[in-house]
Amino acid sequence: MRIKFTLLFLSVISLTVFGIHPTSVQAANTSYTGTNWEVDPPIPLIQPTWSLATDKVSTETMNSTGWSAVTSGKGKVFLLQNGNLLALNSKTGKKVWAFGSMLSSSVLYSNGVVYAKSENGTIFAVNATNGKKIWGTNVKVSGITQFYTNGELFYAVNGDLHAFDLKTGKWLWSDDYAEKFGGPLWFSNDKILISSSISGAYTYDVLLSFSAQTGRLAWTAANSSQPLLINKDTVIVQRTSNLMTQLELTTLDTLNASSGKVVKTVEYKPQGKAWIDSNRIYINVSTAVYGYPLDADPDKAIRDTYKPESGYTTHWAGGPDAGRLLFTDGMYITGVKLVNKTTVFYGWLGNPIARFDAIGNGLYVALTDGKVVALDLITGKSLFQLQMPSRVFGPTLQADGMIIVQSKGRVSAFPEPAQLKASP
Repeated sequence: MRIKFTLLFLSVISLTVFGIHPTSVQAANTSYTGTNWEVDPPIPLIQPTWSLATDKVSTETMNSTGWSAVTSGKGKVFLLQNGNLLALNSKTGKKVWAFGSMLSSSVLYSNGVVYAKSENGTIFAVNATNGKKIWGTNVKVSGITQFYTNGELFYAVNGDLHAFDLKTGKWLWSDDYAEKFGGPLWFSNDKILISSSISGAYTYDVLLSFSAQTGRLAWTAANSSQPLLINKDTVIVQRTSNLMTQLELTTLDTLNASSGKVVKTVEYKPQGKAWIDSNRIYINVSTAVYGYPLDADPDKAIRDTYKPESGYTTHWAGGPDAGRLLFTDGMYITGVKLVNKTTVFYGWLGNPIARFDAIGNGLYVALTDGKVVALDLITGKSLFQLQMPSRVFGPTLQADGMIIVQSKGRVSAFPEPAQLKASP
């Protein structure tokens, strides 16, 4: 044993003396290199031009379709505070007038008139210029979530549809449909369209059409999505799957707007969620979006593919906006240019994304910590951020050159950056 040890010791000494080193075995890693690159400078924090406390509503209400706590028009922003309807100067936030008491959202502005409802279900129409009452309904409707105007009619939705004369507030009719529905509403000639679902042995989507004159159900289109495009006499919808019928292709049906009958069907590969924008059909499938010309034969047309070149899994989240389709994984946002399909990276913003809204060439990203970051959709750069007191749930709006941000219990405003305004 002593002889073997001596030989091994001499071998090591000789390797060292003559500059020859023994091969080492794999050692345990003692360091790790991860996100270790130069980061962008901190995003500047701005103060709002004006900020105001508002009435608080539940998160569920704020996230509901068609609900609005803030609306704008005539150089004013309209909102509720302590049950009063307030009109504020859009640029300064100074109060112009106040109306009513014990009011609750939603609020709607349309053609010089602001609409709001009281807690007891009375709906009021208020002159947007001076805050004076135009009319109040003598029929009370509880649980209203949405307001709409179209033609000579005013509509309120509370699971049912109610129509009033736009000039006088006189109640005209309520729908005759047995089931409850939400919204939103679409309008096609003398028809009101509502997307809903029917549950029984299985659940399936349905598009409902009501007469604007009587509120009676005119027709139903089973297994149909909400309208993708409304033309003068037709409505394009996507046919939807159900428990009994699973579609293998994206199927678009063109319905006769008067009867609801299918007059044309076109199938696209592959099967996904479709929408129509600027005479093109887009189909989202997993992490990619496919594009077709609207009126072309899909078997003969060239199909465009838009997919971010990134190392993480993202899904379509918005657009086209400023010539880009927007994708996110909930942490990062990327854009794919329509013109050449290259990827724009919008960088790490520091927290998960709660929501974002595209306005002009700007992207206003609300994070879960209450910050709202203004991004340039064209360059991908972050311009600045605004700290809100709580997470932003309501949509970010543009009003008279101001960006309006709404969180639970507060509305803040700042000037829209010149470089983010849409080109004329």
